[in-house]
Amino acid sequence: MRILIAEDDLTSRTLLASVLKKNAHEVVETVDGVEAFEALQRPDAPRMVILDWMMPRMDGLEVLRRVRALDPDHQPYVIMLTIRHEKPNMITGLNAGANDYLGKPFDAGELIARVEVGRRMLKMQDVLAVQVEELRRSRTNLQDLTSRLQAVREEERTLLARELHDVFGQQLTTLQMDLMWVDRHLLTTHAPDLAAAQDKVVAMVPIVERLVEQTQTICAVLRPNVLFELGLVAAIEWQSEEMAKRGDLVFTLSMPEKDVELDQDCALALFRIVQESLTNVLRHAQASQVEIRLATSAKGLELVIQDNGRGFPPDLLSGFMGFGLLGIRERVNTLGGTVEFLNQPGKGATVWVRMPIPCAK
Repeated sequence: MRILIAEDDLTSRTLLASVLKKNAHEVVETVDGVEAFEALQRPDAPRMVILDWMMPRMDGLEVLRRVRALDPDHQPYVIMLTIRHEKPNMITGLNAGANDYLGKPFDAGELIARVEVGRRMLKMQDVLAVQVEELRRSRTNLQDLTSRLQAVREEERTLLARELHDVFGQQLTTLQMDLMWVDRHLLTTHAPDLAAAQDKVVAMVPIVERLVEQTQTICAVLRPNVLFELGLVAAIEWQSEEMAKRGDLVFTLSMPEKDVELDQDCALALFRIVQESLTNVLRHAQASQVEIRLATSAKGLELVIQDNGRGFPPDLLSGFMGFGLLGIRERVNTLGGTVEFLNQPGKGATVWVRMPIPCAK
């Protein structure tokens, strides 16, 4: 790793540089505190510093204080190496911001051991920073997803209200008017025309049938009874047939011979993942073929949805995900599984879900 030496004594600086280089470290040498502080403000500043206390222009303690006032996310690991190794001075140096303290003359083996400790600390710091960034991104994604789910819920309510008003309302109004006509014709007419009344009733039948069919469609969207009555395999087959009707898609299904016995939450999550994935294919992929594979093993369950379309946009996979993919990921994470979103040249996009064994009964 790159290590900055801040030491005004040429002999000490040369010895330090030699020991560090022999142990495969890259060395940046500075001769006073001002030069050291300037080097530590550069974008490519070394991550570790071996800092003398007594230096011209700016002493080591002042360098420490100024460095610790810089960006807290890019702080170097500082080892003070000084002839002032008495305990009060050590305490002063550590309180000023040093990570470690070593007296002169130093033992080369001890120095390298302390440098290795610092390297491990910096590595752990980097891992923690990545995890913090992932948590921050996850929190942002969850906040966005929550807001989107609220908006989707309101959109669904609006669509349902419109469907009930525009379709059910009109057809029920037609039935109401026909029933009122039949009622008046049969009860108030001295010689009712039974054939005309029968024609009215016959005309009502297709309207009732359409209402029943539309009711079943809405119920299937809101709650997939085929999933809970016939199982996941049958539900995936049914959903594929429905999607094939809506788009010019050819489906290839690889399903277990027997239905997979799953916990109800897991089965619903997997079915919704299939629905969301196929909706994405239909809307965005420009695909002609879709393959769905469902398999179980001793390790758990795998679900793969793969199309031959144009794939996921690269920025969608490397940055913040769209709400559809984010929703899939959250469903999988809730059940302790994992999901990968893959782009394969010439093969389009793939959603690859793995669920643990407890998902199955």
